[in-house]
Amino acid sequence: MDRFRRDLLSTALWTAVFLVAADVALGVAFRMPADPATPPAPLAQYFDFGASIESKMRRMVRDEDSASAPVAQAGWLEPYGAGDSPAAARPGGRLVAVYGQSFTFQLAEPMARMDSSLTLRTRGGPASPPSHGFALWEADRSRLHADVAILGVLASSVRGMDAACASTWQFEAPPLYTYPRYRVGPAGTPVAEAPLVRSLAGLRSALADPALWRSWQAQLARDDEWFDPLLWRASWLDRSSLARVLRRAWAQREQREHLGRIHDRKGFREDAESLRVLRSLLSAFTEGCREDGTLPVVVLLEDAGYSDHLSRALGPDLDRLGVAWLGTHALADPGNPVNLKGDGHFIPEVNERLAAALLGRVRAGLSASGARSVAPAE
Repeated sequence: MDRFRRDLLSTALWTAVFLVAADVALGVAFRMPADPATPPAPLAQYFDFGASIESKMRRMVRDEDSASAPVAQAGWLEPYGAGDSPAAARPGGRLVAVYGQSFTFQLAEPMARMDSSLTLRTRGGPASPPSHGFALWEADRSRLHADVAILGVLASSVRGMDAACASTWQFEAPPLYTYPRYRVGPAGTPVAEAPLVRSLAGLRSALADPALWRSWQAQLARDDEWFDPLLWRASWLDRSSLARVLRRAWAQREQREHLGRIHDRKGFREDAESLRVLRSLLSAFTEGCREDGTLPVVVLLEDAGYSDHLSRALGPDLDRLGVAWLGTHALADPGNPVNLKGDGHFIPEVNERLAAALLGRVRAGLSASGARSVAPAE
């Protein structure tokens, strides 16, 4: 029995020594680059996926915006127009303001090429959820007049409506921008809780000020359903490659459970708060655009894994509102891999087809509103 215990202890000891040595070796061999603008090696990024959000933020954010990681600079609500000057329509043309993410922009850009009378203004961020696009549209309303406003709703980003920071629900490779957390008020209209951090400069200040950092974490704990202290807070675990792998596994489990409360293989769950809030945002967007003399257009971008779920969930509401809308599933089945690139975006040929359909919605909407028609495509 004593020999058995000695052998067991020896095995456990050597296993621990091996794990520590392997952990140290992995950390040395697959270190993330010191410069946040330098793309990491694939294996270095793989082992970094499980690092805490705070540690990723501190690595990406430097003293100057120009020295920070490119993704750290995208999507912020403030300062207004940073890197994206307010556009003006060409004489006799139309200004089209577009709010969303790369999926939306990849439709709007060929649409504008099809019609030289259209001038685009695009605002958004990586995987921008509808609440983020809505907040950007609200910020624009008092500063410029657009003839057409397009809101892109990406099916896989609806989950981000339960958040107030893009980092919490995109744990592995987090963008850093923030946005309001909306809820449905007593009158059925959206009510926003504004984020304490609204700009990259504000995030830099929070990282340097422990009191502000604690206040922001407290706000996220209250308003962001995706906030998890284990995934958020930096600790000694960030120094361990193996601990980061385990944290990543925990994050994936949490994400699957959260997504299951919003969407399943049959579609979006009717009892999900995010769906109720989204309907409220679409109604407010439509009514606000009409008050401004702007044509509202909604694009339901149904990407891989979502079939026609957005159109089935929101199409009747958009029809009731009388808003011009386009559901991409009818023209590009996301279940057919031939329609998608390796990164999940639509292939250029599909974007061209969807852009032509979107242009048709814009023209029909302007014609129905009695506005001067958009010039024929060249």
